[in-house]
Formats: sequence, C-alpha cells, structure tokens
Amino acid sequence: MTAVGASTTRTIHATMIRIIRVIMTRIIRVTMMVVGLFVNAVSTEPAAAQDVTEVLATAQATYRQIETLQAEFTQTLVNPMMGNDTTTGTLYLAPPDRFSMRFAEPEGDRIVADGTWLWLHTPSTTPDQVIRQPIPDVGPATPNLFGQFVDRPLDRYSATYAGRDSVAGYGVEKVRLIPRVEGIPFRSVVISLSADGMLRRVDIVEDSGQRRTLVFDSILVNAPIPPEELIFRVPKGTRIVTP
Repeated sequence: MTAVGASTTRTIHATMIRIIRVIMTRIIRVTMMVVGLFVNAVSTEPAAAQDVTEVLATAQATYRQIETLQAEFTQTLVNPMMGNDTTTGTLYLAPPDRFSMRFAEPEGDRIVADGTWLWLHTPSTTPDQVIRQPIPDVGPATPNLFGQFVDRPLDRYSATYAGRDSVAGYGVEKVRLIPRVEGIPFRSVVISLSADGMLRRVDIVEDSGQRRTLVFDSILVNAPIPPEELIFRVPKGTRIVTP
C-alpha cells in the first residue's frame, strides 16, 4: 500500500470511530432519558397513595377544630333531564346537629337543621309549603356536610389522589372518594382541600346521575353565628309537609 493509500485508510478509520462515538453517545443519552421516565413513573404511584393519607389526615385535623363555620357558597346542579341550575348564598355550620343555607339567589329560599328537624322552604317555587324531615347524616343538606367527607373518610370510602387544582384563589389537592358502605347517596365524590386542610369544593355524582358542585369561599371559622340563622319559624299560612 502506498503512503497516500495508508493515509486515506487512517482518515476513513478515524472518521468512522468519531461517527460511532457520536452514535453511542446519543444512544446512551436516550437510554438514560427512558430509564429516568420509567423511574419517575414507578415512584409517582406510591407518593400519590401516601399523599391521599396525608391530605385526608390534615383535613380531619382541621375539621375537628371547627365549632362553627360560615362561608359563601355557589352550588351548581347538572341534571340530565332538567339541565343546569346555579344558586348562591351563605352557609352556616354548627356541628353536630345545626346547619343552615340561606340562598341569595333565589332570594328567600332556606334550608335549616335546627337540632331536631331539617326544614326546606323554597318560596321561589312553593311559597305556601315547607318540608320538614328528620336530620340526615349524609347528603348535600346536613350538619354533617363537611364531616361526611373529611372525618374518618376511609371508614366509608375508597380514596384515590386526583391531582392538583385551584379554587377561589387557593391551591388545592383533589381526592376522589368512592362509597364502600351502604346508605351513602352518591356514586362518587371529589373533594378539593387547601394546604390548611379546609374543604374548598365538593363535586358529587348522585345516585340519580345528577351532578352537584359546591364551592366555598370567604370561610370564617369559630366566629359566632347569629342565632336566627339556625332557627326556622314557619311562616303564617304555610302548611308543613313531612315526607
């Protein structure tokens, strides 16, 4: 082989080695990226499962410090047969047996649990009638509105982490609850909890298929509630209906 031929061969070999090194470097980088993604995916699941327990424990601790609670609420109903409806008002809560929702829209409508009965008065639709019934332990109109979701929830629900979101300016952790005992009138519930453990939003799928969303804002804890808010006086001329 001539000197020129030997030089050309060495040049080709050196070029091939550089190309091989570049290819191998890229393969190694891609492999490391894939491994990193796999490790992250595997490690995320246990963290999420742990987050559910921690998030619910914080919510329970917060709830158990509540003697009274006031909040502005927005309630949205989505009914497959009747369409959508949005109402607003003020919520008053005094566990374990007193509760009130005073509606601003429609104005004058009230739901009151006075410690003995649950009263439902909707003059916007049936002004001459008030419904009276025993106070329920579960459901959207109960003194147990918060407690049914955050006080020992794992006794009644299976819980899974549902991600992060924001509600009324608060960052929240979402937890999906699926009932696992009889007597709960929901198919599923997603609760949204801020870092202090406060319930900020509830998204409910009821047994009927109706979807109910409650958003709580301007929450005030352990402040005196005006006594008249937790008392219902039957208006004169109104008949009482007990289902």
